[in-house]
Amino acid sequence: MLPLMRYLAGAGRSSRIRFRPRFFSLAAPVLVLAAGATGGIEGCAFNPGQPGQVGTSTCMGCHDGRSAPDMRRFHDSAHRRISCETCHGPGYEHVRTGGRGGLFIDNPAREPFARQADACAQCHSATVDGFNRTTHAAAQAASCHDCHDVHREGGMRRGRGGPAGNRIEAIAETCGSCHGVQTAQFMDSGHAQVGVATCASCHDAHRADMFTADPIDNSLCLQCHGSRFLGFDTAANVDFHTGPFHSVDPAGSGASRCVACHMPPLEQAGQPHGPHDHTMMTFPPEASNQLMEEGILPVPPNSCAGIAGCHDATVPGSGAPYDVNDPRDNRFLQEIYETIGELP
Repeated sequence: MLPLMRYLAGAGRSSRIRFRPRFFSLAAPVLVLAAGATGGIEGCAFNPGQPGQVGTSTCMGCHDGRSAPDMRRFHDSAHRRISCETCHGPGYEHVRTGGRGGLFIDNPAREPFARQADACAQCHSATVDGFNRTTHAAAQAASCHDCHDVHREGGMRRGRGGPAGNRIEAIAETCGSCHGVQTAQFMDSGHAQVGVATCASCHDAHRADMFTADPIDNSLCLQCHGSRFLGFDTAANVDFHTGPFHSVDPAGSGASRCVACHMPPLEQAGQPHGPHDHTMMTFPPEASNQLMEEGILPVPPNSCAGIAGCHDATVPGSGAPYDVNDPRDNRFLQEIYETIGELP
């Protein structure tokens, strides 16, 4: 099935679903203090030099899955060398009252949205500052805790965890909880199939522009493909790939821009910030005609027409504008599309 048809087939199932982590109430046996005791709870590593702190070993004494939710996976996480109380605050009162209902302990994910990243910012201040300038933060669409589980190996909330083997799936499941269509398309792509890239290879959810490099001047794709091993280490090689009709001028006109052909927008309106195809496959002009015949209007763009900056009046030398809504224009463009594909 064509990539855009796959998108349209799943569009009805792709409504944004807010993912919220589940929080469990803490339940532990009530520990009885002797009246007037000042040395801390028996068995707690209470350090008077750090008021109210009891130490990670005390937290794990209950959070082993028997008395309270099992957090032993924390020992395999990247945060294992910091204490629980770095993020959750002093635990003495929490332990003294038996931990019931999460009393007297901080849970950053339960804070108002504007404060949920405060615990993370203690160590990741630059990352949090960047995140606060993203659309995720501005729209309060996702917080650190929606994507990350700091207690897990690999650090992602979804997926089976693991820093290597399951990273593509873990990141894809996390992003897919909101961006289902794009994630499903990406998982069908060659990049995902051979395990050479994840969503995070191109998108940085902690940067204001949400990209790891600029997609307009091709540097987003060339950060990997711009090597002699992949064939695009020179402008001449890019020119050869796109044929004699698309000179290398991505910033000026869109000609020879990787994403214009390989990631066409899925809608005519809302470009360039609307959804784009993530199969990384070109979308032939005849596909737009096929969708038109099926009654899908307005017809989605293809890799030649319907994209702002490509084969319209804004492109010098592109001739008369080609209307993606005109079947005759698409048939003409299809002939050019096939000719370019046959060039050596």
